[in-house]
Amino acid sequence: MEKKYRVLAVTTLSALMAALDSTIVYLALPAMGRTLDSGISYLTLIVVSYIISSTIMLIPSMEIIKRFGNKNFYILGFTIFVLSSFIISISFNITMVVLFRFIEGIGAGIMASSDIPIILNAFPGNERGKAIGINSVAWSMGTLIGPVVGGLLVLYSWRYIFLLNVPVGIVAIILAIKIIEKDRSTKSDINITPSLSMAAFLIPLIIGISFINIKYIIIALIIFPLFIYIQYRKPLIDRELLKNRQFMFILIASFLEAFAFFSVLYALSLYFESDLRINSFSAGLILFTYPLGSIISSPLGGILFDRFKKSVIIMISGALMEVIPILFIAIYLKYIPYLLFISGFGGSLFWAPSTTLVIDALGKRYRNQANNSMFILRDIGLIMSISLLPLFIMYYSKVKVSIGSIFLDNISINIRSAVSSYLIFSALFSLSSIIFVILYYTKSGIIRKA
Repeated sequence: MEKKYRVLAVTTLSALMAALDSTIVYLALPAMGRTLDSGISYLTLIVVSYIISSTIMLIPSMEIIKRFGNKNFYILGFTIFVLSSFIISISFNITMVVLFRFIEGIGAGIMASSDIPIILNAFPGNERGKAIGINSVAWSMGTLIGPVVGGLLVLYSWRYIFLLNVPVGIVAIILAIKIIEKDRSTKSDINITPSLSMAAFLIPLIIGISFINIKYIIIALIIFPLFIYIQYRKPLIDRELLKNRQFMFILIASFLEAFAFFSVLYALSLYFESDLRINSFSAGLILFTYPLGSIISSPLGGILFDRFKKSVIIMISGALMEVIPILFIAIYLKYIPYLLFISGFGGSLFWAPSTTLVIDALGKRYRNQANNSMFILRDIGLIMSISLLPLFIMYYSKVKVSIGSIFLDNISINIRSAVSSYLIFSALFSLSSIIFVILYYTKSGIIRKA
């Protein structure tokens, strides 16, 4: 096997594990709620804390990579990921789980900031779309395996879903040490202020939304001016990238598209287990078709982009195929497996061309910054979308849902209406990504070629 494909195999394994860990937990939430004596708002933090920390870690990683190199940083992230997964598996309360999910997310963020640049450095320009498409299969595989394996393991114990990372991670770390070439490092100052300011703003904001607690939202609003000032002095996105309108348009389109990508799995897993009382494994089998469609279309988007360069058609088609089925699911709650397949197919069709356009927008010099900027905004979309679900549940049920109301009490919760409205909101929000795809090509002056 050529070395570039061995590098791709290792980095794809890390993407698989990160994706698996971000989706496998959904079907475990009811069991975790019962075991840890916790309800929907606290359980939402198990999901969101992982995404917040992985997003925050992308900011200083740009400077850390310059000092230590992609390879060393990548291996460090994998090690953090594996150790924290083990500690989560032996946790005895909700606070411990949330804390180490946050640390686990740091490891995932380090891996995410390194793996795609490692791939692009290993492949020539005319094969990068295909390489990213293959790598994105890992995300599809993670979401494919996650619901089924997670649902099966939860029948025995939710702790097994985290223990699964340990042996696989150890093997991957050994392979990474042997296969990935050590790249050049330079002396660089590491500034963690932007990360700390983002954490100080996002954490109380998300807690306030998830727990419907105005005090935390006020704290976030008070911190917001400081956050903006720090970002002005040390922006999350490099100023050269910010000046490029085409880059910003496609980056915003990626952020909007991501809003519905995982929210559908989270909402439907709660609907199946909490409203329909379907066991975790059966629910996982129903959700299986969503990532199945995604894994089929993941390499297809990259191959079509490499061959025809008509990314506007690919991305708009993908966005429509993703969103329209979600709207049908939200309104009718019927034919869910078939509609999920189409939606997953469309979501990944959008992924490969949009990722390639973002990361290669200003060439190799800005590749790491562009990669991290893309993941930061996509993850913020996921954080916001997932955190909003408790708000919809509270509105339709007129009860406090923070502590065990869904999983522990006999209170009647209107999950069906809440999930339906939540999915409509998420789908329409994601649909607006098409506007920015069109703006990208209009402002580029190449709409006729696309």
